[in-house]
Amino acid sequence: MHKVIVVEDDRIIRRGICQAIPWGEHGFVVAGEAGDGEVALELIEKEQPQVVVSDINMPFMSGLEMAKQIKERSPETRIIFLTGYEDFKYAQEAVKLKAFDYLLKPVDSEYLLEKAIEAAADWEKESVKEKRILESLPLLQQKFFQKLIREGDYRVDVENELLGLDVQLEGPFFGVILVKNTIELDLEGHFFKEKITSFISSHFNELSCLVMNADVGEYTILLSLENDHDSRKGELAQALFNYLSKEIDDTITITHGRAYPNMFEIGKSFLEARVAMDMKHIVGTGKVISLDETVSKCDQKEELIHDLELKLENQIKSGLPEKADEALFDLSTAIVDRKTVALADLKVLALKFSTMLFFEIEKWKKEDTTSSFNSSNVYKEIMELRTLTEMTEMLHSLIEEWSSAMYKKRENNYYSHVDQAIKYMQGNFHDSSLTLQKVAELIHVSTPYLSNLFKIEKGFNFGDYLLELRMKKAMELLGDGNIKTYEVCERVGYSNPQYFGICFKKYTGFTPAEFKKKFK
Repeated sequence: MHKVIVVEDDRIIRRGICQAIPWGEHGFVVAGEAGDGEVALELIEKEQPQVVVSDINMPFMSGLEMAKQIKERSPETRIIFLTGYEDFKYAQEAVKLKAFDYLLKPVDSEYLLEKAIEAAADWEKESVKEKRILESLPLLQQKFFQKLIREGDYRVDVENELLGLDVQLEGPFFGVILVKNTIELDLEGHFFKEKITSFISSHFNELSCLVMNADVGEYTILLSLENDHDSRKGELAQALFNYLSKEIDDTITITHGRAYPNMFEIGKSFLEARVAMDMKHIVGTGKVISLDETVSKCDQKEELIHDLELKLENQIKSGLPEKADEALFDLSTAIVDRKTVALADLKVLALKFSTMLFFEIEKWKKEDTTSSFNSSNVYKEIMELRTLTEMTEMLHSLIEEWSSAMYKKRENNYYSHVDQAIKYMQGNFHDSSLTLQKVAELIHVSTPYLSNLFKIEKGFNFGDYLLELRMKKAMELLGDGNIKTYEVCERVGYSNPQYFGICFKKYTGFTPAEFKKKFK
C-alpha cells in the first residue's frame, strides 16, 4: 500500500478528501492528516509517505515552506498542491520546488485520485530505478578497477569513469588504500564493506573518503588528502588493520599507494596498492604494506650491490638510457658473483626499477596514442619472475623502450600537445570563455590528459599559466596610464571587473588603481 498524508487547514475539506475518496480501493492508505505545515512535517518525517496532498495557503507554516523542508526530510515524497488562489506566483514556486502537480480548488475528487495514482506510480518508477542502480553499483565498481588493472591508468579516463560512478572527492591530493580478506564473508558481500565503512565513520570522520568494491573480498578506499606526505593514509591503514584483525576471523592484508595531486592520477595510486597487494606472497600476508616500504627493502643488501643499485637509479634519473643499461649489466653481474640474493628480493628489485622506468617511458611516449606499452602487464611479469636473467631481460627491454621513445621524439623535432596549447593560449588569452576543456577539444585530446601533460612537461598547470599571461598583459596595459581598468579587464579575458581586481592583487600585490598610480 502507498501512504498518503492530507494537509489542509479547512477541517471540512480535509475530512472530505480523507473520507470521500476511495483510497483503499486504489492501493492507498491515509497515513495521517494535519491542519498546518508544522504538524504535518512531524507526520511526514515519521511515515515517509509516497504522496502528500496539501493546501498552499495555511497558517503557521504555508504549504510552500513545508515543501522545502519535506525535500530534506522525505526527499522522495511526491507533493500535490491545492489552492483556491489563481495566482501565478504560487504555481511558479510549486514548479521551483518540483511539486508533482498544482491543482485549483474546488478540485474534483476523481481527478485528485487520478493525480495521486500518477504520483505514486512516478515514485514507484524512480524507486525501482534507484534500487537497480544501487544493486548494480558494486559490479560497476569492480568492472572499473578490473579495467584499470587490465589497461593501466594511462589508457583509462579515470576522472570521467569515477564521475560516472558518482565519486566526488575534494582533494587537493588523492590516494588509495586496498583491503583484502582471504575469503568472502557472506553471499551478499556487504558485511566486510560495512565493517570498513563503519570504522572509518567512527574513527576518521574528518577524512573525506569512499569505500568501493574492487573485487570479491577486496575493497578500495579512495581518500582526499592534504598533501603527498599526509600521514593519515598510513594511520588509517594501520588502525583499520588492527580493528578488522580483531573483528574478523580471517587473514587481512591492507596496502596503500602514493598520494597524487590530480583526481585522474588516483589510478596510479590504485595500481601501486595493487602491486603491493600482489607482493604479499613475497613480503607476507596479515599486515599493512605500502609500495614505498616494499621497494625500500631493495636497500638492505651488501655494500657493492647497494652502490650499483644507486648507480642505476641515478642513471635513470639523469635521463641516460645507455649508461643505465651498463649499470644494469654491472648490477646483475654483481648479484651472480654474490649468489646471495633471494628470488623475493629480485622481484622487489625489479619492482623498484620498473616503476622508475615506467615514469620515463610515459614522459617520452605520452603523445603516442598507438603505443602498446602497458605498465600493468609488466607488473604481472614481475610476479612471474623465476630467475635473475628474466629480471635483467625485462629491465633491459624497458630501457630499450625508454631509449627508443626518447630518440624518436628528438629526431622528429616533436611539437608537443602542451606546446600547441600554449601557442593557442598566447594568441587567445583575451577570450573570457577560454578553459582547459576548450583548449583540449581544439587540439583533440582529453581534458585530464592535457592537464597532466602541463604538470609533467612544464612543471606548472593550465590555470597558473593562463593567469600569468593575462596578468602580464594587464600590467603592460595599466602601465601606459591612459586606459580604464574595466577596459583592461575586458582585453585580458575577464568579464567581471571585481574578480579581475582580486586576481590582479593576488598576482601583483597591488589593486589595479594602485598599480596604475605607482607604475604609470
